[in-house]
Amino acid sequence: MAGIPQRETDIGPPHYEQMLPPIIKGNYGKWKYHESIKPGVMVHVSETGDKAFTVRGASPRLVGTDFIRDLNAVADKYCGGFIRFTSRNNVEFIFDNESNIDPIIKELNAMGVPVGGMNNSISN
Repeated sequence: MAGIPQRETDIGPPHYEQMLPPIIKGNYGKWKYHESIKPGVMVHVSETGDKAFTVRGASPRLVGTDFIRDLNAVADKYCGGFIRFTSRNNVEFIFDNESNIDPIIKELNAMGVPVGGMNNSISN
């Protein structure tokens, strides 16, 4: 069947690799360690020395489109548009520029989104 193009379908989600932030994709499987910087903020360090920063905010289990749009605006502004929801409905912003930590926290606090839920702290 040479010469016949691969058929595209809409069955199933896209491959997860398409949704990874560049810093995660570039260091996939190469992470040495991670540590907490402050409540709700973590740094992940790879074998190459690259660092990925995560800010975690709480979100209710059920959210509206305006709330998601507001979160996406923060992700677009500071994280290249990448955002992640955890299995416990928290929202995580993953990025490689350490100077974005405080502005993200400030914007989340202005939205009424508490930052935290990592390590020995209460999750959503």
